[in-house]
Amino acid sequence: MASTQSPSSRGYLFLFIAVLFWGGSASLAKYLFTTKFDTLIITQTRTSLSFVLLAAYFAFKDRSVFRIALADLYQFALVGVFGIAVTNFSYYFTVQLTTVATAILVQYTAPVMVMLYAVFISKEEELNGLKLVSLLLALGGCYFAVSGGTGTEIQLSGWGLVAGPVSALSFAFMLLFSKRVLRKYPVWTMLVYAFGFSMLFWLVVNPPWIIAAKGYTAEDWGIFWLFAVVSILIPHALFMKSLSLLDATSVGIASTMEPVVAIVVAYIVLGESLSGVQAFGALAVVAAVLLLQLRPLMIKLAGTDHEK
Repeated sequence: MASTQSPSSRGYLFLFIAVLFWGGSASLAKYLFTTKFDTLIITQTRTSLSFVLLAAYFAFKDRSVFRIALADLYQFALVGVFGIAVTNFSYYFTVQLTTVATAILVQYTAPVMVMLYAVFISKEEELNGLKLVSLLLALGGCYFAVSGGTGTEIQLSGWGLVAGPVSALSFAFMLLFSKRVLRKYPVWTMLVYAFGFSMLFWLVVNPPWIIAAKGYTAEDWGIFWLFAVVSILIPHALFMKSLSLLDATSVGIASTMEPVVAIVVAYIVLGESLSGVQAFGALAVVAAVLLLQLRPLMIKLAGTDHEK
């Protein structure tokens, strides 16, 4: 039986589930970083182990996933290295150098860059009032949700002034360039090759013999496998699927739900505080995402009226 949901509705549904996984795994990441694991090994194993799982699965299930034109290989390399590896590491490095609030707020300026590029440079998207209001509402809501409105957690200095903007630029690049690749290739092909190139990049940065020298236990590797699946494999597959159904700006704006989910999960699981200002900011982000869906609904209703 065919789905009665529109492509845009399915796109937002996939994205919402993705940010649930991303936001939920943020508390797990915080625990891992503050115990025995460093940022590099967590970032590296996330994509590397995800590639191993996907490659092994499709090697037996559907080898057509691996078929690409050699001329397009560089595109997957760019998504894997600059879109995934650099985005992940620069974000976590910003967290290490500054604060979580700073890292989140700087990275989520990416939707502004995406909108400016897609509207004024590539001209792939049209600028409309609803999208602009949604962007401003999401950015403002994200600020209040993360900082509580005081701004005391916002600290950007030293190498953080480099790492923070890099995380935003690379995230914007991932949104725009992944959208380009997804016009030609399916989601699973994109993920297999992007994760594969990310893995190769990390193997150069942090070779296997250095990892082996750390003496990680079987339990440690179990944690790495679990974290890879819940923090990037599942959510990134859903994220890329949503990107294949929605425009890059809408995906970027709706992604600001991630810090909202992270804050709520941290409040429930870790017992962290949640002020009224943060709750207000969270509601603003939710409102921004709902507002984005008004335009497709209006177009659909207009089409229905026209048919009548």
